[in-house]
Amino acid sequence: MSEIKGGFTLRSFLILVFLAFIVCSINTWTDISIGVSLLSSYALIVIAAQLSRFFGSPLTAQELSTLLVGLGAIQFNYGISRIFEAYLNQNHILTSFGIEKLPYWVSILPETGFYASRSFWHPVSRTIFLRLDNLLLPGLQAIAGLSLGILNKIIYVDQEKLPYPQVQVDAELCLTLSEGERTKISIFNLSFLVAFLYGVFIYILPSIAPAFRGIQSLWFDLSSWVQTFFPGACFGVSAHLPLLLPGLYLPPIVIFSQFIGSMAVWVFGNWYVVTNGLTEFSKIYSFGMPISHIYRWAYMYVWLMPMMGLGIFIGLSSLRPSILSRVYSSLGRKGAGIEGKIFSIWLVVIPFACVILSNLLVIWYRAPDYPLFPWLPAAFSIIVSLSQSLLLGLANGTGVSVRIPENIDKLILVATGYQGTNGWLLSPVIISPSFGGYVDSNYKLSQLTRSSFVDYLIMYFVIGPISIVFSLLITQVLWSISPIPSEDYPWSAVDWPRRVVERIMWITRPPGVFRLDWMMYGVLLGAAIYIPLYFLHLPASRILVSLYAGMSMLPPMAVNMLIGYFIRLLLERFIGKDKFRNYRFTVVAGLAAGTGFSSAIGVSCTLILRSIVLGI
Repeated sequence: MSEIKGGFTLRSFLILVFLAFIVCSINTWTDISIGVSLLSSYALIVIAAQLSRFFGSPLTAQELSTLLVGLGAIQFNYGISRIFEAYLNQNHILTSFGIEKLPYWVSILPETGFYASRSFWHPVSRTIFLRLDNLLLPGLQAIAGLSLGILNKIIYVDQEKLPYPQVQVDAELCLTLSEGERTKISIFNLSFLVAFLYGVFIYILPSIAPAFRGIQSLWFDLSSWVQTFFPGACFGVSAHLPLLLPGLYLPPIVIFSQFIGSMAVWVFGNWYVVTNGLTEFSKIYSFGMPISHIYRWAYMYVWLMPMMGLGIFIGLSSLRPSILSRVYSSLGRKGAGIEGKIFSIWLVVIPFACVILSNLLVIWYRAPDYPLFPWLPAAFSIIVSLSQSLLLGLANGTGVSVRIPENIDKLILVATGYQGTNGWLLSPVIISPSFGGYVDSNYKLSQLTRSSFVDYLIMYFVIGPISIVFSLLITQVLWSISPIPSEDYPWSAVDWPRRVVERIMWITRPPGVFRLDWMMYGVLLGAAIYIPLYFLHLPASRILVSLYAGMSMLPPMAVNMLIGYFIRLLLERFIGKDKFRNYRFTVVAGLAAGTGFSSAIGVSCTLILRSIVLGI
C-alpha cells in the first residue's frame, strides 16, 4: 500500500482561493434557485487537473482530494444566511400567525431598512457581522463538530465499515484525474460530454432564451393528475440530472427503500390523511394544490412529529453496547503522530462540553425563565446532538441524504407547558458532526486517496475566512439583481416560507401541530421496522435510514433516482455488469462534472445578461 502524502501545498492553496470565488458565484445561485449546492465542485476539480496537466505539472491525487475537501469547506451560504435572518421579520407569514415582529437579536427589525436596502453596506450590517453568535460561537461549534465527527469516524468507518458510496465517487474522480489511465479518462470524458450537452438544454439555453425557461423549473408537477385518484397526494418528475446519479451506484435496497418511503408519505400517506379528514392539512387541502404547498402544510401538520421521533430512534439505535465498548477502547488508545492525537477522547469531550456551557450562558442571559434550567437544555443538547450526529453518519455511510427538522428543541417547552416568550426564540445547541465537511466522510476519502487528514483540517482553517468574504460579495450582486426570495430565485421562494413556518409555529403553537404522541408513534414505527429486520439478520440500520431519507424526499427526487437505477440496469445489460461496476464511479464522476460545468456557464450567462439589463 502506498504511503500517505500531504495535499496542502502552495499551488493547491492558490488554486483553491481562485476556485472559492468561482464556487461562491455558482453555488450561491444554485442554492437559492434549484436547491442543489456544490453543483460545480466536480467541474472545477476537472478544470484544475487538466490545466495542471497541460502545463506539465499534474496535480497529485492527494492535492486533488484536499482541493475537493476545501471546496466542501467553503462558506458560500454565509451571505444568504444573513439575508434569511432579516427575511424572518419581513414576510406576511408572521402576521398570519398573529406575530407582529421578532426581537432584534433574532431577526433584524424592519424599521432599520436593511432588508429593503438589499445591501450589505447598510450601517446596520456592522451589528450583524460583529455579533458574538456570528463570530465566536460558530467557531466553537465547528470544533465541537470535529469531536462528534471523530465519534462517527470510529463507529462507521472503523467499526461498521460502511461503504460511503458518494465518497467513492469523489475518490474515483481524484484518482482518475491524477493517474491518467487511458480507459478511465475515455469513459470520464464521454460521460462529461453527455452531461454537458444535456446541461446545455437545462441550464444554458434557459439562461439566454426565454422560450426554454420552463425546462429549468424544479420539477414537472403532475399532482393535479394524481390527485384525481389520490386526493392530497403530490407527484412529479424533475429534469435535473444530478437527481438521477445516485441511482447509478447506490445499492438497490437503498434506492427502493427511499422510493417506498417517499411514496408512503407524500402519495399514500397524504391520501389517507385527506380521505379520513385527519389533521388541519385535510381542511387546508384543495384539489390541484401544487407540490410546494403540499410540502409546506402536510409536513407541518402531519409528518413533522412522527419523523422527529423516527429520526431520534434511528440515531440512538446505533449506540449498541458492543459498539460503545469498542468506541471507548479506540478513544482510550494513544495513536502515533498528529492524527493519533486528534482522534483522542479529550478532543471528543472537551470541545463538546465548552459549547454546551457557553450556550447555557446565552440561555440564562436571554431567557432566565427557561424551564428546569440548566439540566433540561443541557440534557437535550447532549441527547439530540448525539442522535442527530449518528443519524447523519449512518446516512453518509449508506449513501443517502436526510433532512433534520429545525427547532425540535421546542418540544421540551411544549412538554413542560412553558408560558414565557423568549424561551421560544432560543435554542439549546445542537452540534453537527462537521468540520469543513462531515469528518467521517473526509477521513474515508483520505483513506481511499492515501492523503493526510491533517492537511484537510489545515485547508479548512485557511479557506473558511476567505470564502466568507467572497460569499458576501457574490450574494450582494445577486441581491442587487432581484429580491431574495423571488421568482428569479425559485427554490428560495419555495423553501424559505417553509423554513419560516417551521421556525415561528412553535411560538404560537397552532392547534393540531404539536402532537407529542405522534412523535412517539415515530419511535414505535422505527422499533417495529428495526427489530424484525435485526433478528432476520438483514441490514436493519441501512434499510431504516433509507426509508427515513425517502420520507423527507419529495416524489420528483425519488422518481428520478429510480429512473437512474433503470438506466443503470440497461447499461449493465449492454456493456456487462462487471464492467459497469468497475467503472460506475468514473461514469458518475464524469456526469457530475459535466453537469457542474454546464450549470456554471448557465449561471454566468444569467448574471451577465441581467447585469447588462439592469446596468450593474
